[in-house]
Amino acid sequence: MRANFMASRASSQSYATDGTAFIEEQGVGFFNRPQLRHSLLILVLFSVFSLIAGNLISLAVLRPNEIKMHLASPIGVQKSRPDIVDAEGRLLATDIEAPSLYANPSGLMEPALVVKKLKKAMPELDEMELLRQLTKKNKQFVFIKRGLHPKRAQEIFDLGLPGVDVTPEIRRVYPKGSLGGYVLGHVDIDNVGRAGIERFIDKARLEDPTIFGEGPLSEVQLSLNVSANYILQQELKKALRLYKAKSAAGVVMNVHSGEVVALSSLPDLDPQRPSLQKDKERFDRISGGLFELGSVFKTVTMAMALDANKTKLSDKLDVTGPLKIGAHKINDYHGVKGELSVRDIFVRSSNIGTAKLALQMGPGAHRAFLDKLHLLDPMKTELGDLRVPQTPRRWGDVHSATVSYGHGLSISPLQFVSAVGALVNGGIYVKPTFLKRSEREAKLEGERVISPETSDKIRKLMRANVTEPHGTARRAEVAPYRVGGKTGTANKVVKGKYSRTKVLTSFVGVFPADKPEYVVFVMLDEPQATKAAQGLTVAGMNAAPTTGRIISRLAPLFKMKPFYPVLNRVSLEN
Repeated sequence: MRANFMASRASSQSYATDGTAFIEEQGVGFFNRPQLRHSLLILVLFSVFSLIAGNLISLAVLRPNEIKMHLASPIGVQKSRPDIVDAEGRLLATDIEAPSLYANPSGLMEPALVVKKLKKAMPELDEMELLRQLTKKNKQFVFIKRGLHPKRAQEIFDLGLPGVDVTPEIRRVYPKGSLGGYVLGHVDIDNVGRAGIERFIDKARLEDPTIFGEGPLSEVQLSLNVSANYILQQELKKALRLYKAKSAAGVVMNVHSGEVVALSSLPDLDPQRPSLQKDKERFDRISGGLFELGSVFKTVTMAMALDANKTKLSDKLDVTGPLKIGAHKINDYHGVKGELSVRDIFVRSSNIGTAKLALQMGPGAHRAFLDKLHLLDPMKTELGDLRVPQTPRRWGDVHSATVSYGHGLSISPLQFVSAVGALVNGGIYVKPTFLKRSEREAKLEGERVISPETSDKIRKLMRANVTEPHGTARRAEVAPYRVGGKTGTANKVVKGKYSRTKVLTSFVGVFPADKPEYVVFVMLDEPQATKAAQGLTVAGMNAAPTTGRIISRLAPLFKMKPFYPVLNRVSLEN
């Protein structure tokens, strides 16, 4: 029995052993075979990748907007911009890459601690606002600081704050600082043009992609000349000091092409710091302001009278004052009893004589002439629409009389300068531009507004105003360059009335006077009776000499030939 039990047990054990071997071969042993294990792994991986691919296709085909949103969310919507260069090709604006600091709130373990460390590194941060942004639910991306200096960005990055990182962005830079700042304008944080030429570029690309020629827009060339703009800016700053004026502005324009060569308005504006424009005194007075310009406007009235053949330069008018028109009286700054020739009315800057010339024309003809010179309608340039001129509601004799010498009509200086350009360039009105343009291109768009003969007379009158003893512009003379011009001193309107003490002075100059190439306009707001102005506030003592100094530096820059009178034989021998 025992032997049988043992045999049976042995048999049973043998069966168990064989059975285990069978199970290992058919089951567990199966996974130990390399070929089969690899096949199963490939099958699993294929299934996983198929699932992922299916989801991606679903997102791309069925929900394209959603995938674009997620891909774009970490960075601002930015576009690269073309370089802006001056007339000589010198760089005025360009794009650079600058780091911006951002955070992923979902990856922040202790937002309050992160904010505290960031505040220590960047004291200018609004701690409470940043903490509020970083603790918003479902927020995955928050800009902390954009446009950081690379060194500062590296210092913050080195803090090793989890969930805080740096990404490159496009930033606009202006190498010349405030030089030509009002013309250039500025861009916003997303590199979109918001003012000046920067805004014009974006608008032009939308309206007409070919406006700057064929191919990609890589460079925009302006009519501005950096050197000329520097001279203008520096001399205006000097004028502010000498005459203690509230503000100053100036512009230089080519009378044949209409190109604005230089423009400056003080206080100036750095395009890199557009927030300064919140200061109400920081604005472009040349193209963005409206002013009663005073006696410089007599240039226009004189051209009107001469071109209509209503008078000759030798004709004489009684300027004994005051001139009464209804309840209004008009006087001269330096009264003259008796008669003055039309020529002397301009040289001596007689309000009474000029008003009489306008009255000879009549209100209708007067207004029509100003309209022909584009002085009554809003002007449009690359910088945008100029402000609408403020004209009399009704145009009667008294309005013609006061407008004739620059009161009762408020216009932008750029609009006035464009008209003067036509009066001295032979009679062709050319619209001003801030882009590079040839004289030939300008002539194709120009229109005749006065005769060449009238233009020649205006040039001679402006020259006489500088050279003759009684001329109001004597201090604008710059030997050996011939300057012509006209002064203007306008009483400012304060609380609806003309002030007796606050004035706006201006000077419009042309050079060379016999055949002008450029017109220069300078304006000073509330200059004081300083020693430099010999205790006076009139334009002949401040705006005129300022313009003279500007021309003395511009003439050599523009390679103007100096003029030396030919001496006769007797004087040479003596």
